[in-house]
Amino acid sequence: MRVAAHPDVPQIMLPGQAAAAPGPIDMTNMYLAHYGFRRDLGRLLAAVGRVGHGDRKRISALREHFTWVLFALHHHHTSEDEMIWPRLRERAPKAIETIDALEAEHEACDRWIRESRDAFEAFDAGPSEPGRERLMTALRSLADTLGAHLAHEETDGIPLMMAHITPEEDARMHQVILKRYGPSGVLKLLGWITFDLPPEVEAHLRRTSPSRLRLLSSLVKRRYRRRMAYLWG
Repeated sequence: MRVAAHPDVPQIMLPGQAAAAPGPIDMTNMYLAHYGFRRDLGRLLAAVGRVGHGDRKRISALREHFTWVLFALHHHHTSEDEMIWPRLRERAPKAIETIDALEAEHEACDRWIRESRDAFEAFDAGPSEPGRERLMTALRSLADTLGAHLAHEETDGIPLMMAHITPEEDARMHQVILKRYGPSGVLKLLGWITFDLPPEVEAHLRRTSPSRLRLLSSLVKRRYRRRMAYLWG
């Protein structure tokens, strides 16, 4: 089954992004989330590599931020598992192998999510060089495994979404996701997905975002940037 034709909409392209498939669904939120995962796992690796054992406050702050990244990733993957893959299985039976692979990649990420969470907890409780090495290995493995999945999704998964999910269905799915975050979570999410964007993407968001969203973004952006300036040093 192929959904009724809709006009294509402009798509954004961010650093690290593998593709920006044409189609009728505005994938801005998807690509911003992917960028956030890539950006922050890279920065966490760098920060963990240089933080001093005695800087316990910063170590705890890094762990707290990592917990947020995992929270966002959980919602991202759970939403796909519950709302996207089932629709694609029903509507794109010829693409079952691709859908199976994308779903299996979520499970592959889960291993390194658990290991990196445990390693960060141990490093926060008692910083040491062996603990740092364990944590960096876990973070690097998570970044590599998740990065490969995100690229696969961008090249093969999103074209399937464009062909078999309507913009109206996509909008309803986003409403479900936002309800799961709750009001305070949505504000933090807004700061996270709009942090450190290329100028051309910032300009795109100013042109295309609703005025209420632009206002909320301006309110949270300054505070979020201060927090990140401390975190990344």
